[in-house]
Amino acid sequence: MSDLILHHYWPSPFAHKIRLALALNELEWQSVEIPRVPPKPLLMPLTAGYRRTPVLQVGADIYCDTANIVREIAARSDADKLLPEAQRGKILAFGDWIDSSLFNLAARIVITSALETAPAEFINDRGGLYFGPNWTPEDLKAQMPAVILQLSGHLESVESALDGTQGMFTAGLSYADLSIAYLAWFISGRWELGPAFINQYPKIKRLLDQSNEQLSDRYTDLSGEQAIEIAAAAQSTAPDGVASMVGVDYRKGAQISIRPQGETSDPAITGRLRYLDSERVSIAHNDESVGEVVVHLPVVGYRIQTLE
Repeated sequence: MSDLILHHYWPSPFAHKIRLALALNELEWQSVEIPRVPPKPLLMPLTAGYRRTPVLQVGADIYCDTANIVREIAARSDADKLLPEAQRGKILAFGDWIDSSLFNLAARIVITSALETAPAEFINDRGGLYFGPNWTPEDLKAQMPAVILQLSGHLESVESALDGTQGMFTAGLSYADLSIAYLAWFISGRWELGPAFINQYPKIKRLLDQSNEQLSDRYTDLSGEQAIEIAAAAQSTAPDGVASMVGVDYRKGAQISIRPQGETSDPAITGRLRYLDSERVSIAHNDESVGEVVVHLPVVGYRIQTLE
């Protein structure tokens, strides 16, 4: 049985990206399906309150944020497929650009198009998550044509950078191509005009089709209760320590707060600093139902502050 446990729900675009990454590396994994909106009572004890999807669990180590999860998957399998060393920096930077600039535009389109059809609870939750506390349906509707134009401009750039036969930076598929594919999957599947919109970009559509062909049923179902039991019986195997960095004097064991950058309804998560370098920050978190786990997040895209 695989020790990789993915906490996710099937329509989640970011979870789809991680499922593509697992499939590309032909990895087996365990699936814990979680609610689409909080509360998430069988997830929060593991994550110190981190509420986004997906989350990767390996014993008592909890990996949040897709870029961080992909790094861990690559470290535990064939890194040459996801993050080949010669192109690693380019691929990660490209993935960050897709996840920040392009996904935000796509989310605006999808949520605007679903204002009248999706459950109000879901719309309100995602509106606060992606657009901050001051968003309104009227503003989203008014901005829709301009948002479509912005996304079109970005996708034209991606399309022109592809040669039609290879991936973005490599001969085969890499994390960069999965980042394009999950975005196209999200747009195509969640916006009524999405399929026609993506068909305007045949090279992107090719990557979407190639990526989806990699998907397989290499998973087994697991309950949230079972995942908590696994964490409770395990200890973190991740490294600890705080790297020396110019201008940063955080110390191991300090109480810290971590929160996504930008306007969002995401709560901060807190814990004792266990590990910090230029890519990853890790905190030790205790919950009565699970004991101590270690929650790992990326440095990029998050505000890390000491509370002491």
